[in-house]
Amino acid sequence: MEKKRKKRRANGEGSVYYNKKTGRWMGQLAVGYDGKTGRLLMRAKSSATQAEALENLAALKERYLHTAAVLADKMTAGQWLDKWFATYSRPRLRATTAERYAFMIGVAKEYIGKRRLGKVAEFDLQNIINQRFADNYERARYFRVVMRMAFGRAAKLKMIPVNIADDLLLPRKPHKKPFVRPTKEQRDALLRAKTPFFGWREILLTEFMTGLRRGELLALHWRDINLAEGWLEVHHSLVNADGKVMLTDPKTEQSRRRIYIPQALCQELRDYRHLQGIARLESGHWEHPDLVFTYKDGQYISPAYFSSYYAKVRKRLGIRTTFHMLRHDLASRMKDSKKFDLKDIQEQLGHSHINVTMDIYTHLNEESRADVGRWMQEDMGNVIPIDEKRQQREMK
Repeated sequence: MEKKRKKRRANGEGSVYYNKKTGRWMGQLAVGYDGKTGRLLMRAKSSATQAEALENLAALKERYLHTAAVLADKMTAGQWLDKWFATYSRPRLRATTAERYAFMIGVAKEYIGKRRLGKVAEFDLQNIINQRFADNYERARYFRVVMRMAFGRAAKLKMIPVNIADDLLLPRKPHKKPFVRPTKEQRDALLRAKTPFFGWREILLTEFMTGLRRGELLALHWRDINLAEGWLEVHHSLVNADGKVMLTDPKTEQSRRRIYIPQALCQELRDYRHLQGIARLESGHWEHPDLVFTYKDGQYISPAYFSSYYAKVRKRLGIRTTFHMLRHDLASRMKDSKKFDLKDIQEQLGHSHINVTMDIYTHLNEESRADVGRWMQEDMGNVIPIDEKRQQREMK
């Protein structure tokens, strides 16, 4: 017979338990969050019997029912957001994610930072979205995510009665940019473009054949690549955070992966490594000797600057394929080969969930739609006898 689980009391109901050490029953209640120290405040009273402990718990509730609300009236929204970020959020976030959270908190503090936490209403947060993010769906969505977590924690600690960020409305979601596959000639034009980057051709060629994320590509070290056996491994990502370029862990655990590369690319990288070695000797100082793609002094390439420069180059060449779409391009080529399933594409691109792969890469491009049309034309004869259908129409 299945053992019944003991029903847990909801947050704010308190608890009654027997203390074996003292031999007494305890009634305990969380009464809020200290605005100065950031510690959870507890109140407890011991009793000889369980019945007395329940009575004492009821008395604690009566006495401290509004304590959390009082604390919320003493603490400003800005103080709470900073406390929540430092205690509950930042320790578990990647540098780039933490920077985005900090930005959203900064925006919120501009509007409600000096208001008492207990006085902030849903209307105030909705007003921020309406004024700051009316034409930016993604930023509005991100703002709502951060506010939901911050005010959700405040509600859980009984500092405010409900999570005021739960039902915030977002602006209209924009249409997703359609995937534009580059032609062979366009890929060649991108490779030949004149740029200030040392190894521009090799950067793009590696991207064409691997589909790495921008940060993963720029964080490659020579120790990550086995040119003899034809593979590379993803161990790091290069990101822009706190005004600096930083080497961090990959986006997810699934991002740590081995990718096999063709020997033609291996030869290109061998030749490039030789040229890089000459440049390193001539410079006299090379900041990161083991890094594959760098500036001419061996410094990290800023991912943000690289994307910006790539955008300028492709627009100058009349190419609509963004750098991120180059990942789509590889996935599309793998799909079109009919040799790989979605799981293979997921592992190649390092997606944490196959739903991401399905959502982004199972769309049909214009070429595929034309293929479908041609197939339908051929298949129509299997659906209905076309000649007989024509005869019936002519008889009418």
